[in-house]
Amino acid sequence: MNILKPSKQLPIVSTDITLEKVVANENLYNIPIYQRLYVWGNDQINTLLEDLFKAFEEDQPKYYLGGIMVTQNDEKLDLIDGQQRFTTLWLISKILGHDLVHFQNYTLNKLQKSRISFSVRDFANRYFDSNNSELILTKEEWEELQPISSGEELIKTFVNKLTVENRKDFAAFIYKKVFLVATHMPEETDENKVFEAMNNRGVQLQQHEILKSTLLSALKGNKTEMHRYSLLWDACSIMDEYLEKNIKIVANLNWKNLFAKVTDESEKIVQLPIDIHSRLTKEYLEVKQRNLLSILSEDINDTDLQQLGNTEAILNDYESGKVRSIINFPMLLLHTLRIFQHRYKDIINTEDSAEVKGKDLIEIFKKHNHYFAEPTDVKIFIDLLWEIRKNFDRHIIKWVSVEENNEEVHLIKKLYQNETAFQRKAPTANEGFALLQSMLYHSQQIITHYWLTPLLNKMLDVEDTDELYAYLEKLDNAMFCSKKRDLRTMSYEMMFYNDEDLVGDFTFAKTVLNSSYGTGYPSYWFYKTEYILWKNRKDLKCEHWQEYRMTAKNSVEHISPQNPKPEEINIVFSHDDDQTTIQTKKDDFGNLVLLSPGMNSEYSNKTYNVKRAEFRDKKRLDSLKSDLIFQNDSWNWGLCEIHRVKIINLFENHIQ
Repeated sequence: MNILKPSKQLPIVSTDITLEKVVANENLYNIPIYQRLYVWGNDQINTLLEDLFKAFEEDQPKYYLGGIMVTQNDEKLDLIDGQQRFTTLWLISKILGHDLVHFQNYTLNKLQKSRISFSVRDFANRYFDSNNSELILTKEEWEELQPISSGEELIKTFVNKLTVENRKDFAAFIYKKVFLVATHMPEETDENKVFEAMNNRGVQLQQHEILKSTLLSALKGNKTEMHRYSLLWDACSIMDEYLEKNIKIVANLNWKNLFAKVTDESEKIVQLPIDIHSRLTKEYLEVKQRNLLSILSEDINDTDLQQLGNTEAILNDYESGKVRSIINFPMLLLHTLRIFQHRYKDIINTEDSAEVKGKDLIEIFKKHNHYFAEPTDVKIFIDLLWEIRKNFDRHIIKWVSVEENNEEVHLIKKLYQNETAFQRKAPTANEGFALLQSMLYHSQQIITHYWLTPLLNKMLDVEDTDELYAYLEKLDNAMFCSKKRDLRTMSYEMMFYNDEDLVGDFTFAKTVLNSSYGTGYPSYWFYKTEYILWKNRKDLKCEHWQEYRMTAKNSVEHISPQNPKPEEINIVFSHDDDQTTIQTKKDDFGNLVLLSPGMNSEYSNKTYNVKRAEFRDKKRLDSLKSDLIFQNDSWNWGLCEIHRVKIINLFENHIQ
């Protein structure tokens, strides 16, 4: 019996499926009318791609991607839940090909049709069924499809960096070893009610909540102590708020319990007290612990304040703005575990260092459960977590919402206190420390960010921002401007180094920049170039770069086009060059810039003069490297070489 096509009498059934099984079962999928169109952005797609490729490199026999919920609708299965993830697999199949073409399409009346279709949005069906080259859609329809087309460009960039052999094997891995749990609802199910329930359901118990319970069980002999450490854990766990707000609410504290009163009108930069345990007094520990997540989402009224025994205004005396963490709580726990290994368990062998793999949080802690044999170990770990989280809020960038233009930027907001209020304030000008972190955030795996481990460890010993900034520059050079190694072990090793031992390899960097990798260049080298250009903006007479921000870019574009038009004058190669020389010159680092997928498609095969004019017409400065190139009235091989040499010289000064 094919359990994915049950009769109406069958109950709810869940089973493991692969894309190979989907093809074998001849399953077709429909996006119901109540579902939104594809909305995943760069972060979600990148996370999935990197996680999939990591599992492929490790040759995992099974990789579980989560679940989908379906119900039979005539000849197709309606996707009630899991549409975004499932559609991303379809997009990967379209770009990667090989075995995955069987999942991408099926044959109907000798025509290739997409395995995923839409109940409404016929334009989306036409997009999925076509090769997009001759597709005619309205402006509004193209705008609605923008996340899909951007997703395709991002996946294409990722795939282009793989070897031909890797592409084939990676496709086979996704096709045969990536598993989904398919839950099949009976045909008479009211899909709208199920969908509504899925979207309104309570938050399920997460791995870090299970881990908390496991660790704190070691303290069950002392309920007051257990409760105190539970409060610290809960305050640290909410990553999209600042710690001072979290601990104040979860522990039912007044501001006076956390900070000394300011007696003058001037503002002062403050931070949470060192003696947090003494602040969590018995009076507050006896208050019934409330769930922090629910408190932060509730409208707090007078009754709530009386129940909390809090006579202060909660919302009027504190302002932080809307922020979002660059990592989630499981990742912070794993970085903390690595620092715990280094500082308290004397783990010297880098191979024994914990991996940053959030979805395996419990398994990783189980592997190292011997670290927590004694209650003292648990207390040391949570105290360490608290200190690391304090420093994280104080020195690490967050996504900060900017209301004027409805976007998010990377900033470090400091906590100020005056006589009547507390406020997290953004700096008045762009800061190098934040921009360097932003460069690393955008250029490294967003599911690991191994550079954070040694930086967070350094923050436990150093408070001065300038000293931390200098350290991160050296750390970046040592980790990424040198021959590629395993980042898990390499970043752990960095914690043993003195600052003067953290050095980059300029010879390696020069070799990379003098190579002609074209679209095969890792994004890091472009992001690093942007940072170095920004830092040298005064010497380059480019003061207008001051407020430049790093944005998500992953598509390598040729300044002199890949396929120039006959009338194109501004080209980097001579028509007398042989084909190998032509391709080498076009793929030179001096002729390349990194753009967002949308900008790349806009540039396409336009001439240098057209690209220059369009770049200068834009209000936003998206690329400093582009700005430097477009200062030239024309573009040729000589100017391309000069540009590359200038970049290499800046790298040399920066690294050495």
